Amino acid sequence: MGFGGSALAMAQTLRNNAKQLVKRDKYFEKDITPSNSSYGKIIDYKKMSPEQFEAFKQKLRQKEIERQKRLTIVFGSVMVVIVAALVYLLFFY
Repeated sequence: MGFGGSALAMAQTLRNNAKQLVKRDKYFEKDITPSNSSYGKIIDYKKMSPEQFEAFKQKLRQKEIERQKRLTIVFGSVMVVIVAALVYLLFFY
């Protein structure tokens, strides 16, 4: 039989995978439940009224604007530090 450790490891892996498939109830079953997800409560926007949907879109737009402002502030402060370091190195060193 001249098989080495790699063939035995492959056979063991196949057996372990088969055991895991037997334990699973559904094909797309995951260990994460919606209650402990990092996204929060799931909102079904297709069932919203038009007024609720407009409010939902406005809320998303506000979040995007706030995110963009934070990104601009962080990028600007990093650029100021880099420019200050370059000015110091070029003129005072």
